[in-house]
This record gives sequence, C-alpha cells and structure tokens, in this order.
Amino acid sequence: MKKNSLTAGVARIDITPPLGFRMQGAMRRTEGATGIESPLLATALVLADENVKLTILDCDLIGFDVALANEIRGRIGEKINISAANVFLGCTHTHNGPCTARGALGGVHDVGGESWEIDALDTYIENLTFQLVELSEMANGNCQPARAGGGEGKALVAVNREEIDASGRTFVGRNPDGITDHSVPVLRVDDLEGNPIAVLTGYACHPVSMGYEIYEFTPDFPGVVRRIVERATGAKCLYLTGAAGNQASLSFLQSDWGEMERMGGQIGAAAVQEFYRIETRPNETIREVGKSLSDVAHYSKKFSNGYTHENFLISTRQVTVPLQKLPEIHEAEQQFHEAHERLKKLTSEGAPKTKTYPQMLVERWAKGVLDKVQSGIASEELTFQIQGFRLDDFVLLAMPGEPFVEIGLGAKQHSTAATTMFAGYCNGLLGYWPTPETINQGGMAVSSAVKTYNNSAPPVAEAVEIIIEKFSHLIDTLMS
Repeated sequence: MKKNSLTAGVARIDITPPLGFRMQGAMRRTEGATGIESPLLATALVLADENVKLTILDCDLIGFDVALANEIRGRIGEKINISAANVFLGCTHTHNGPCTARGALGGVHDVGGESWEIDALDTYIENLTFQLVELSEMANGNCQPARAGGGEGKALVAVNREEIDASGRTFVGRNPDGITDHSVPVLRVDDLEGNPIAVLTGYACHPVSMGYEIYEFTPDFPGVVRRIVERATGAKCLYLTGAAGNQASLSFLQSDWGEMERMGGQIGAAAVQEFYRIETRPNETIREVGKSLSDVAHYSKKFSNGYTHENFLISTRQVTVPLQKLPEIHEAEQQFHEAHERLKKLTSEGAPKTKTYPQMLVERWAKGVLDKVQSGIASEELTFQIQGFRLDDFVLLAMPGEPFVEIGLGAKQHSTAATTMFAGYCNGLLGYWPTPETINQGGMAVSSAVKTYNNSAPPVAEAVEIIIEKFSHLIDTLMS
C-alpha cells in the first residue's frame, strides 16, 4: 500500500460576543449575558497528505442551524480548496454562548427577539462566519510535517439523564442504571521530532455543568479540559462533544464553578494520561547488556524516519430519518387552539417572559403543524450527512444533531480501528435522535425538544437503527 507524508496545522481565535447577548439552551434565561467566566474559543486543525485534506473545527457554541453550518463549511472549503464534506464543523454545545442555532432552541431568531437583538446577533454571525473561514486558512498555512497516534482513556463523569419515576414519568435527571460511554478518545498530533502540535479529544456528555442562574459566557467543562491538556502537553487542544443526547455530568445544572472544574478536570486528566501513553514516532526496542556491580540489561528506543502513515481517507453518507405521522386536522386544530389560548391568558395576566417565551414557542410550533396538515402533508423526514475519517488506526465519526449515546456506541462497535471517536453536534443542529424506548415512554427529547427544534413530530422508533446502519456502511468503506 502506498504510504504518504502527513502534514498538520492548528490555529485558534476568540469568538466571545459582547456582553448583553442572550444565551441559548435554557428558555428561562431571557436576559443577556452579564459577564465572561472564560473566553469562547474556536480552534481549527488541518490534516493533509498528497491525496486528502480535511479540517476539524471546535467552537464554543451551542451549535449552528443547518443552513448556517452548510454556508460556513462551503466557504471554508472554497478558501482552503477542499470539499465542504471534508469540513468537520464541531461545537462543544455549551449552553452559555450566543444564539447561533437560528430559529431553534429558544434563541432570539426563534422567540421573543427584539429588533436590536436580532440585528446585533446577525452582525455577530456574519463576522463569526468570516472568522471561522480565516481561522481555517490560518491553520492550513501553519501545516508542517507531522505524525499522529490514537488512544483511549476513561473518565467516570457521565450519567444517563433519562430518569423515570415510579409512575413512569420521564425527567431530565439521573438514571444510574442507564447506558453511558465513559471513553475519552485522544488523537495526538506531533511534528516529526515528537514535539506536540495538537490534541483532539472529547466525551459523551452534555457540557451543562453550570445551571440556569449563570449569566456568564463560558465553554463549561470542555474549556477546563482544554486548559488542563494544554498546560500539561503544550499542544493546542480541540474538544468534540460525543453522543450526549441522553447524557449529563454527575454535576449538572450547578451554580458552583468548582463543580465545572471537577467534571472537566477528570476528563482532562484522562486525556493527558492517554496523551503520554501515545508514541507517534516509529521505533524499535534495543536491548544492550552491560555491567556495573551487577549485570544490567538496558532497553532503549531506536527511532526511524520514513513515511508518516499508511491510511488516510474520508467518507460520507446521506441519512434520511422519517418523522412520525402528523395528527389529523381536528387534533392539529385543537392543539393550536389550546396553545394560543394559553399564551393569551399568560399575556393578559402580565406573566414574565420566562413563562411567555416558552409558550410563544409552543404556539409557533402548533401553528406550523396545523399549516402543514391543512396543506395535505401527512408526514415529514429529515435528511443529513454523516462523516468519518481514518488515519491509520484512529477513526473519527461525526453527525449533526443530538444523538443518544446508543448511536455512538452502536456505530463504534462496527469499527475495527484501535481507537474510534464519535462526535455529535457537528455540521448543524436539527433535533434529538432518541432510542425507541425514549420515543415510546416520552420525555424532553420527544416532547419539548420537538417544539424547540420546530420539528413537526418526533423521529420514528427505528431512527437509531437507521443511523447506525448508515455508519456501518461508512465504516466499511474506511476500513476496507
């Protein structure tokens, strides 16, 4: 098999918006940010050889709407001469950043946004798009000969958050018996002398250790992970959130910043430990026998040069997931009527925005469903792209939206690579991808989330199976 010469480049910028911007991810927070705990950052890593080039971005944002993500990926591709399919536009999914998922998740484009808010955010997004394109160009310009190696640590930080009480009601809480993924995958990227360039890591857990009372911009615990890794290694660290749709940290929605440090500290420590286990330079062990007062067998490494890797390739697939059937017209009419009357009552009572904003969103969703039913639409579907790349024995799989952990675990089971990393929240937010059990029993991911994402209905019960099957075909291509 033909071997190639890997190059790698990394760059970083500050993308913190001005104070006063509303934050996205908790509808009860209707006022703007009042402070900055840590700057919001964007980091880009470009990997390339003679045949393939790709870029991975880590942005301290809740995520992009799909149209915006596609625009950014397209413009990055044009700037550094790659296909948009070779751009992995990842977001940490912090709930303490600006509203960059337009028309979803209760942002200013979605509900209650005043004209000045919308204009200011549009200006920020326009500049952000330019910044991310320039960031990728900077990383591309920083490329140098490199080697890479993968490994996997472990951190006992995540807990399944689909809590079910004795009556069968589902809460966003703790389910200690639920499925989790505690792996901390690591891709170490060095120059040819073994000096660190970048570290790619991540974890399957909602980065929401800080709660509704926090009005400060913060990357949440992914920022702690990056800080720890960078101080220990000297490399720029990128963090991608894994299949975290039904995963919370043990410290979830807290008001104590120390809890954020505890969560990120454990993940960061696991990543650092794995980083130092990884040797990127090819070597053989040399045994020499000598004598002091005792006979001594001395073992040392003999490093070699040559080609940097054997396999570097990328693959994508299109996935289509049907949504459940829309209601009959009389049900849709009743649904809208109830939502409208509820909002009217709250407004007449002078209810605070913390109550009217969520109801405005419910009314908008109900009106959209009614309009679709009246136009003859019986059901809809969501189509999106999944990606993967392989660099020898390391594989990264990525998809948009908020996948439940079962998707990440199921996809990784099909991989024969020594290290397989899975990332959700890449290339746009378009909804949750829950398991059949959650779809049947209900809960946030199939009730309120359908409204916040403005999807007409939850996905069908086969959604997880459909997505994993598509990943299996993608992985077959990468590993063949």
